Amino acid sequence: MTRPGEPKIVLALGAGGVRGLAHIGVLQVFREEGIPIHAIAGTSMGAMVGVAFGAGSDLYYLEKLVEFLPWQDFIDIGIHRMGLVEGDRVLELIRILTKEKRLEELTPPVWVVATNLQTGQEVVFTEGRIDLAVRASISIPGFFAPVIYENRILVDGGVVAGVPVTVARRMGPDFVIAVHVAHDFKRAQPKNMVDVLLQTVDIMGNRLDTDQIMQADLVITPDVGNVGTLELNRSKECIQKGRDAARKVLPAIHRLLNSWEQTGTE
Repeated sequence: MTRPGEPKIVLALGAGGVRGLAHIGVLQVFREEGIPIHAIAGTSMGAMVGVAFGAGSDLYYLEKLVEFLPWQDFIDIGIHRMGLVEGDRVLELIRILTKEKRLEELTPPVWVVATNLQTGQEVVFTEGRIDLAVRASISIPGFFAPVIYENRILVDGGVVAGVPVTVARRMGPDFVIAVHVAHDFKRAQPKNMVDVLLQTVDIMGNRLDTDQIMQADLVITPDVGNVGTLELNRSKECIQKGRDAARKVLPAIHRLLNSWEQTGTE
């Protein structure tokens, strides 16, 4: 909830697989510095971190959890005609991280972005089951099997909004701060079929990301471009990069806040 005398800040947390764990570091710094967060729009890993935060997860416990979590236990490789990973075990992980809450119970509010594969349009979850919404949002095409929901085939929100700034704008902010964790595919050398698939998705999303972040009031860009989407062993590094990037832009954030105060905005 926005307190009297402060601007409404909405974060747009972007997609990026393991790189998206940098969002944890960003959120830690915001909390430490007393920077208010009134709402979050999240895509893919940005959605995962956002709902965990909104459900009240301790950010430092979450940091340790993702570092030591046996991720392989939640990846159910199977023969599915629309993806390499079934994704049922991920639902269980999401429920654990969010204490089985529903989207409308989160504080701050979190909107989760997915893509309707049949229409090419974004789908924004604002209420209902968190596990289903996030499972849809992280469904990298070809890797995770899509989510079938209300006769729609849903895949990764990064297909249409890797950094969901336009969705964040709909949440009525005074300022949108975007966190961009894109892969620098020019520094990557694909080693197998999965790398080729993931890098192809990254390339296609780059132009869309550029269009989105131009609409943000401030962009935080953690230096995680050299981290592969599934390099789970680099989670601690990504979180620290998120902290570093957030601290680097603190002066710019305070300038935004000061400019709002000086305008006498209601």
